[in-house]
Amino acid sequence: MSEHEHTYTEAPASTTIRATSPGGFDVMLTLRGVDGAELMPKVMAALAWLDEQGFTPAPVRSSQSSGNGNAPLCPTHHQAMKQSQHGGWYCPVKIADDGGDGKALYCKAKVK
Repeated sequence: MSEHEHTYTEAPASTTIRATSPGGFDVMLTLRGVDGAELMPKVMAALAWLDEQGFTPAPVRSSQSSGNGNAPLCPTHHQAMKQSQHGGWYCPVKIADDGGDGKALYCKAKVK
């Protein structure tokens, strides 16, 4: 191997922090360590620094979303809403298997 070649391996412990800069840019920061005991102080220091600089947590992405990263979150369930075929958005969370009429009952939250 030449002096300019490097071998990269995955760290045993890693985490990625997503934040929004004060200017509105989405930023991802990946921290690595040999174990959680080494990694967590790095994570806490990075979070404190980001907070001091005015960064805010990036919006949570949900695996239940419609694939649209701009989906609004349900104000009750904090889950990504799905886009309606009739326009707007709706919450896909099932509240009960039977709403009293033999049909499943879903959250009623909607956004136009």
